Amino acid sequence: MFQIDYDRHANCLNMRVEGFWTAETVVALAKEVGVKAQEARAIRDDFNVLVDSLAFPVQANDVADLLSNIMRGGISLTSGRAAVVVGSQLNKAQAERTLVHPRLRVFLTIEDARDWLAR
Repeated sequence: MFQIDYDRHANCLNMRVEGFWTAETVVALAKEVGVKAQEARAIRDDFNVLVDSLAFPVQANDVADLLSNIMRGGISLTSGRAAVVVGSQLNKAQAERTLVHPRLRVFLTIEDARDWLAR
């Protein structure tokens, strides 16, 4: 359902999410994001975040709202940027509605997201 790894060379916390989720899955993700973000922060406090959600369909509203809580908590642990890559315009609309932050952008391709993070 999800995988999170910190790439020291790129100074980026890489996340991959997929499938339909329940609130319980979001709770598990929140715990793992907290652990991995703290590990990255111990190395550098300006790490970026790249979320690959290409295989993550539009979620139920309660799940989307819980995910936005993770974003708000996680983004406070870094001064870097966050890029979310989605698989469709509908996913993009949902992400842009729920994941609102000045250092976060939603993209349709990994390449565009990486380019933006590299700036």
